[in-house]
Order: sequence, then C-alpha cells, then structure tokens
Amino acid sequence: MKSRKKFFYLLLSLIISAALIFLLISQISTQELTYTLKNLYLPSLVIYMLISLTGALIRAWRYQLLLQPARVSWPGILLVTLVKNSLVDLLPARLGSLSYIYLLNRRLGLAFEPVTSSFIAAFLLDFLTLSPFLIAAILSVGLGVDAVASPVVLALALLFFLLVILAFILLIPLARIIFQIYSFLGLRFKLDRKNWFQKSLEKFRETIDVLRFTRNQSSSWLILLLSFFIRLAKYVSLFFLLHALLRIHGFSLAELSFWRLILGTSGAELTSALPIKGLAGFGTWESAWALTFRLMGTEKNIAILSGLGIHFLTNLFEYSLGIASLFLLALLHFRPNLSQGERG
Repeated sequence: MKSRKKFFYLLLSLIISAALIFLLISQISTQELTYTLKNLYLPSLVIYMLISLTGALIRAWRYQLLLQPARVSWPGILLVTLVKNSLVDLLPARLGSLSYIYLLNRRLGLAFEPVTSSFIAAFLLDFLTLSPFLIAAILSVGLGVDAVASPVVLALALLFFLLVILAFILLIPLARIIFQIYSFLGLRFKLDRKNWFQKSLEKFRETIDVLRFTRNQSSSWLILLLSFFIRLAKYVSLFFLLHALLRIHGFSLAELSFWRLILGTSGAELTSALPIKGLAGFGTWESAWALTFRLMGTEKNIAILSGLGIHFLTNLFEYSLGIASLFLLALLHFRPNLSQGERG
C-alpha cells in the first residue's frame, strides 16, 4: 500500500512538473531559452558560484557551532552541508533537509541529540532571517507600488517574523510541553513498558537538554550573525546569476533590482511548503517565480526565462556538488573519533 502511494505521488509530481513546464515554455520561444542559456555571462556566473560556495562554508561553520559540545571535522560537516543543500527541495515540505540528521548520525557517528538540536535551531534561524530581508525589500521597492509590495504582504511578513521570534524564545518551554504530552500519551496507551518508547523518551529529554545548552552558549550572537550572512549570500549569489542570464537581453547590474529579486525568490520558495508540488520543485517553482515577477511589472518572456534559467542552473550546480559530496562521504572513512574532533 505504501509503495503504491509513493508511486502515485511521484507520478502526480511528474505530471504537475511536465504540465507547468510545458505551459511556461509554450509562452516563450524555445530558441530564445536556448539562446539565453548558451550566452551566459561567465564573470557573473563565476561570482554566483563563488558566493554560493561561501554561503555553504558559512552554513557549515554555523552547524559546527550549533553542534557544540559535540565536534565534527570540517571536511565532514562541509560535505554534509552540500548534500543537505542539494536535497532540501527534492521532497515536499523540505523533507530532504532531514538528510543532515541521517548523515551526521549514521555516517559520521555523532549522537542523535546534538544533531537534532542543531537541525531545529538552524531551521528556526533560517526562518528568522527571512522576514527582515522581505520587509526591507517591500519598503525599498515602495509600499503599495505593486501587488507584491503591498501592505497585506508587509503585515504578513511582520506577523511571521514575530511568530518565529516567539517560537525561538519559547522553544524550550514548548519542547517540554510536547514532551509531557508525549509521555502522557505513552501512559494512556500503555506504551511506557515498551523498550522503543523508553528510548524515544530518553532521546527527547536529552535533545531538550542540548537545545538549552545551545541557547545559552556564548557564541549565540555569532550564530545569529552568521545566519544573516547565509541569507545575504543566497540573495547576492542569485542576483549575479540573474545578471548572468539576462545580460544578453540588455540588462546591466544597475538595471536589475536586488530587492525585487528577494520578492521574486520569496514567492517562488513558498512552493516548497506545498504538500504536492512538481518533481524536485520543477514547474511549481518557475511558475511562482514568473507569477511574482509579472505582478511586479516584469515582461512575460523575461519573467519566464529568468525563472526557468535560475532554477535549472541552481539545481545543476547544487546537485553536482551534492552528488560529489555523497560520493566522497561514501569513499572516505570517517571514524567516530574523527567526528568528535579527534584525529588518530
């Protein structure tokens, strides 16, 4: 039954991707798309790759800090970060990011608790840094200038920011409440004598303890600063990639809007939260990008070309790094003592 559901889900995702990609391509010239991809502006493309790699390095550094007191080698955490970056949008609701937990726990031998704690903290920090950039973009473009930079979107961004801050502040109390509910349900359904339930309770309790340590460590301000740099590196790298695509169409760096790029990217990334989307996000991501830019007054062919080009190139780059990293993780022998920061 489960295999049948997975098959139908993949089939539906494939149909959605094919239908939306066909719809987008039917509204532009395929020769124009091929011409755009063949004439990428290489200096901007190289800058995109360098800034994107810098962002991955900063993200790996932040993971090292969040994993304390557990230690992990630089090669190990960097390879895991590159794999996670490549798989994050492969499954709906960003389930591909769970590869981070699996690889650190199973492949590099780190304890489950610090790995899970660092994953939760990083997840919240990534959302925490989204709204400030989105709010700044709306105000920079001009409130009420178009349907995207509207008072409603600004209010939603502010509300989302406040909710994430509240969740971050109340993370430990909320985790304790969930733990108590889980314990109660175990007693209610007579699971407390089951070995797996006792182990899960222990893991849950230890994860909360590690979360408390992470919140109280002296490097918390550095972690927050790195989170903003990760978000900034993402947007700046995409800005140069957009220039690499559109320079052949007469767009200079000065003519492109960094703040509109943030709005367009935010609109496209909302599709990652959909329970059903195109396979690896193809189709749904480009459609949301094109729609957002059209609402901001961008010409239809430019909105579609940029969406198709950016999603294709970013996936090509990140999947290449992810596959190479998976190969190295399988090839190299990461011993448990190496993952704890000890070299034999």
